[in-house]
Amino acid sequence: MAKRNVDLTSQEWRDLVFADKNKDFGAYELRKGSDRRHNMAALFTLVGLIVVFILILAYSKYSDYRAEQDAIALQEQREKMAAAELIQQEEEPEPEPEPEDVKMEMEIPEIPEEVLATVQVTQIAIVDADKVQNEVMDMEEQKEDNTARGVVNQEGSDDVDKFKAVQEQVVVKEPEPEKPKEEEIFVAVEQPAEFPGGQAALMKWLSQNIRYPEAAQQNDIQGRVVVKFVVEKDGSVGHAEIARGVDKDLDREALRVVNKMPKWQPGKNNGVAVRSYFNLPVTFKLQNQ
Repeated sequence: MAKRNVDLTSQEWRDLVFADKNKDFGAYELRKGSDRRHNMAALFTLVGLIVVFILILAYSKYSDYRAEQDAIALQEQREKMAAAELIQQEEEPEPEPEPEDVKMEMEIPEIPEEVLATVQVTQIAIVDADKVQNEVMDMEEQKEDNTARGVVNQEGSDDVDKFKAVQEQVVVKEPEPEKPKEEEIFVAVEQPAEFPGGQAALMKWLSQNIRYPEAAQQNDIQGRVVVKFVVEKDGSVGHAEIARGVDKDLDREALRVVNKMPKWQPGKNNGVAVRSYFNLPVTFKLQNQ
C-alpha cells in the first residue's frame, strides 16, 4: 500500500511505480526528467511575467513622458505665435499721413458788362407834326439796317455775337457740396487693441471655439490662416477678411470664429478710442502630426 504524502516527483515514488517493469522503456525516462521540466516551465513562466510587467511599466512611463512633451510643445507653439504676432505688429509700417483736403475755390472772372447798342423803335401814334421827335423807318429800311432795336436809345457794342458770348460766360456752375469723409481706420496706434484677458485668454478662447473642418481632416490639410479685421471704437469686431489663406474650408472656419468673438478693448491714440486694424493668425494643426 502506498504511503501517504509521498512526493510524486521523488526518486522513491518513481522506483515504486516501475519496480516490476522494464526501466528501459521510454515512460521511465520521461518520468525521470519530469521534475526538471516542471521546474524549467515554472522558471520560464516567472521570467515571462516579469518581462511583461517591465514592458507595461515602461509603456506607462513612455506615455507620461510623451504627454509631457506634447504639453511643452503646445506651450512653445503658443509662445511662438504670440511673439510672431508682436513682431508683425511692430514691423507694420506707420500709415502715411493723408494729405489735407485742399478746398478749391473757383475764381469767378470779372466780366465787363457788355451792353448791346440799341435804337429806340418809334411807336406809331397820331400826334401833331410839330411834336414828332424820332424819325420813322419803314420795314425795308429796318431790314437793311443791322442796328439792334429797343425801347430806348442806348450806347454800346454793335457786335451781337460778342454780346451773346459775354452773357453765356456770366452763368457759372456752383461747386458740388463735399461728401462726408468716412472716419479713418488706423493701421498702427499708440495702444493696440486687445482681447479681454490678454493673449493667453485669446489662445484659450480660440482653442475652445475652433472646429476643425472634417474635409480638411480627411485630406490631411493644415496650416496658418491670417485674418484681418477692424476693431471698432466700441470694441466690436467687423470687416473680417482673409489676409493670407490656406484652404477654403480652413479660411471659412477662421472667418466664422473671428466674427463670433466677443468685444475687444479698442485701440487708443492719446487716450481716445479709435478704429484700428488687427491681424490675427489662426493655426490649424492635426493632433497626430
